[in-house]
Amino acid sequence: MSTPHVFVTMGNLLNVRCDAWLLPTDSSLTFNPYWTTAMPHLVELVAAQDMSSVEAGMQLAVALDDWPVEDPLPVLTTVPLHGVRDPEELRPRFRNFFDESVRALKHRSLLDRPFPLLAVPFFGTGLGAGNIYRGDILRVLLSEAHEAARALLVDVVFVFQDQAAYALAQQQRKEFTVQSWENLSPRLQDLVHALANRAAQGHVVPFMGAGVSVSAGAPDWQGLLNIVMSKGQLPEGLHESLKNLPVLDQAGIIKSLYESDPTRQKSFGELVAEAVDVDRYGLAPALLAALPTDAAITLNYDRLFELAASDAGSPRTVIPDDISANTGRWLLKLHGSVTNLGSIVLTREDYLGYNTNRDALSSMVKAHLLTHHLLFVGFGLTDTHFHEIIFDVRRAIPLDQQKHFGTVLTLSYDEMQNKIWNGQLDIVPMSEAGEALSIPEAAHRLEIFLDMLAACSSDSHAFFLAPHYSGGMSADDLKLRNQLLDLAEANKGQIGQAAWQVLEVSLKAMGWDPHHPYTR
Repeated sequence: MSTPHVFVTMGNLLNVRCDAWLLPTDSSLTFNPYWTTAMPHLVELVAAQDMSSVEAGMQLAVALDDWPVEDPLPVLTTVPLHGVRDPEELRPRFRNFFDESVRALKHRSLLDRPFPLLAVPFFGTGLGAGNIYRGDILRVLLSEAHEAARALLVDVVFVFQDQAAYALAQQQRKEFTVQSWENLSPRLQDLVHALANRAAQGHVVPFMGAGVSVSAGAPDWQGLLNIVMSKGQLPEGLHESLKNLPVLDQAGIIKSLYESDPTRQKSFGELVAEAVDVDRYGLAPALLAALPTDAAITLNYDRLFELAASDAGSPRTVIPDDISANTGRWLLKLHGSVTNLGSIVLTREDYLGYNTNRDALSSMVKAHLLTHHLLFVGFGLTDTHFHEIIFDVRRAIPLDQQKHFGTVLTLSYDEMQNKIWNGQLDIVPMSEAGEALSIPEAAHRLEIFLDMLAACSSDSHAFFLAPHYSGGMSADDLKLRNQLLDLAEANKGQIGQAAWQVLEVSLKAMGWDPHHPYTR
């Protein structure tokens, strides 16, 4: 049985697929230019709604009435007009956001999740409000989010764009250990810690199947074919005729029938791209993008992982499309991309041509697999694509190194599949023995597993010397922070000294800003 959860990730709030999200303002309805630039129609919609109770300070949060039903609902939430003098001033305002979201969402269609998903930024720290209290503000927000999630039965995701805030949140939430991970059994938590040890060293490579993109509203393989059949206006009853065929053969027949129509307006590749190219990522891509790894592999055509990674500050070079744009981190798209319709691999003919013309794994990737652990997410163990990839991976890895070369996160337990892959892959079902979870409940637990993995593999202390982050630190941490700042200030400008250059890099990695006037 699932219970609500509080997630933490890096990203762009406007690109996260959720039910509702917190839009910061104040009682004068002033918005950060970031929001009005990204949403030019925002001011007009606010002006058209009666906001007198907000302006009078009688209402702390209000949902926008006329927001498009297909988009996540913004809920305007006010910070104190005078600025934040005490972090506790934000608690009732933050709670009002949750209350107003739940009220407003009763009249809207929700995502297919066990609980509505509410996304929040680092509330109370914009436009100079509360900057000196960031550590204390974060502690208040996290505790209130946990309480609201339990009381109102909602999931909450904090979406940070500041690496220092993300790092501090991951540290602080470990204080809420019981609350944070109660959805995961001791078995799953032990597995998270084992994977996290590898991930923290950069040794885990996410390998993503269609299930990762389903959290963003993209279809699975069968759903994709159904959409293409519908948009391609193919004969009624075709689905029934094809249902017993393998997916690859279904795709080939659908493609052949569609391309035989001389009146068609679009190519088959365009139909496929339109079906999968969604513009907001779910939690799974965001959480996987937050893992400390330079490599990732996917069979998906969409751009969700690339978008999530870019929003998290770790853009990826996509192989083979933009190999010239070397970012130091890469994403191998084995079955093509919506950015290159001719590269899409969907039919059996596509597969045969693909295997003939280029290896599934380049020499670079083969070398990478020898020293890394694959984390398969979003695959069904009976999936044709999964079996194809495992075969390719096994060909790439020497026999004496094939034992437990990867972990597969699955939604349910399958004893037969577990026996088939025993000794080669660690199969990790989200459900426990004898436990009957629905698909949405199991997918929810998988998201929590990935959230814990991101938290436990993150050892960043980018907040430690960052301006405005001393609030909320323990006495020992504060003492060490001041000692390091004294050292930094005393040696600032020591250009040319090799030892100082090494130390300076470390201090900056901990958030030190040489141009900021620190106070003690």
